[in-house]
Amino acid sequence: MVKIPDKKHGDRELNDLRKRNAFAVRPPVQAVVNLALHPILLAAVYLLTLTSAGLAIAALYIPALSCAGLSLLSSLVIFWKKPRSRHHAAFIAIISLLVLVFGSVYYLAQFEPTSNDPQGPIRY
Repeated sequence: MVKIPDKKHGDRELNDLRKRNAFAVRPPVQAVVNLALHPILLAAVYLLTLTSAGLAIAALYIPALSCAGLSLLSSLVIFWKKPRSRHHAAFIAIISLLVLVFGSVYYLAQFEPTSNDPQGPIRY
């Protein structure tokens, strides 16, 4: 929290403060840019994530789960290596986890026997 000064600063003191602030050491722009993921790579990971969701909607569960797994791994790498892109990694991870959970539930539901099978338990 900023401390309120006890007395009013003079012009000379304000100019000294401005001068110190103007020459303060700031990180170079390239160092800040390197903390973010390149937009083309980010678009590729988003495309992979949305492809997995589309494949799950189309009931192609094995490719959907593999794409979602790859996008989840890539989001973890983004979260770990690129701190300025962590919000993107979080969005990608949420979408990937939803596709993985619901895709696996619907994939495993295909193997359950139905209760109204006309062929009976023998399946002849």
